[in-house]
Amino acid sequence: MNKIHYLASATLVALILSLATGCSSKDPMESFDAVLSTKVPATLDKPASTAVTIMPESTGTLDLSWSAAKYGDKIPATYTLVISRGGSEKRIEFPVATGARQISLPLQELNKRLVTELEMEGDKPGKVAVTVEALPLADKGNPAALKSYKTSSAPLELTVTPYFATVRPDLYFLVGNLSGREGEPGWKNDNTDHLFFADDNNALAYHYYGYLKADAAFKIFPEASIGSWDNILGMKEGKLDMDGDNIALPAGSPAGYYRITLTVNRGKLDPAQATISFDPIDVTDRPTFGKIGIIGTAGIDWDHDLFLEQSKTEPHLWIGRGIVLKEGDFKLRANAAWSTNWGGQEKDQFPTDFGIVEGGENWKVTAKEAGTYDVYFNDLTGNYFFNKLDK
Repeated sequence: MNKIHYLASATLVALILSLATGCSSKDPMESFDAVLSTKVPATLDKPASTAVTIMPESTGTLDLSWSAAKYGDKIPATYTLVISRGGSEKRIEFPVATGARQISLPLQELNKRLVTELEMEGDKPGKVAVTVEALPLADKGNPAALKSYKTSSAPLELTVTPYFATVRPDLYFLVGNLSGREGEPGWKNDNTDHLFFADDNNALAYHYYGYLKADAAFKIFPEASIGSWDNILGMKEGKLDMDGDNIALPAGSPAGYYRITLTVNRGKLDPAQATISFDPIDVTDRPTFGKIGIIGTAGIDWDHDLFLEQSKTEPHLWIGRGIVLKEGDFKLRANAAWSTNWGGQEKDQFPTDFGIVEGGENWKVTAKEAGTYDVYFNDLTGNYFFNKLDK
């Protein structure tokens, strides 16, 4: 008699035992197969609206649910939600937690994947098909054995209007006396060292991570204002204002590392809709590196690092001015060694605004993207930005 391997629930165990005891003259695996083959796909529930419009300020989720796929009467299933476009083999997969029959997709994450992976056009309605794939939650001793039992629901058609998730966010810089460390550029209106990194999941949010002394004082320069003292953000009566005083930590805040979050409105900057907040962050267990460089064929080669400069004011901030990147691959690494390195997130394309520590994929620079860049990298968070100079 073949040995039957199984997992999942007690109901599955009971089912297999009942099959084995009730059919002594037959191979229990054949009965097990017969039960799995009596499969019924899941059915997607129709949402309140099949039209979805995503804007940079959208903060909600796309919520989808479905009925259970059936394998006999007892065997549960695991699910994967799939979004695809007609005429294309490209698809986006969203694994679902075991036992769940619903999923909430953050609209900002969905927008990014629709634009980058399904190549949907921004600000233009497009139709997508949503399906739910199911597999029986069982193990026949062969990881691939159950694939023949996969079912797929009938497609649910949605009309989605994404916005264009540009890889070139607006740029905002902190200018002023931040850390008090000797040698910082300070109050120079052409100081572009302290960049706000665009939020990976919120097109209207930007973050700076670094040390602030208790009496730190600064203003925020939009990119267009660099080099002048016009149209820069200060603080007036507790709100950001173009005619405001210096921005400072909230009263009583100690010196330390902070995440400064700037939120703005879409399009032309409107100070009345912009906000700023300060959140302390703990960096006591984070190393300080002596060197960080670009390694790979897009820089020099895989044997030589193209080093960035450590900020004079913030040891976790690294800047490269006029870095020439060629067509090829690259990663970032610390101290000219592979023990700590950064690559891109899965599915991301160069250049984006976030990296991950260890195990990240090589960034790929195409012939079109090759050129001269200013590079910003924060080793505390993996945030990065490559600003192309020769557009």
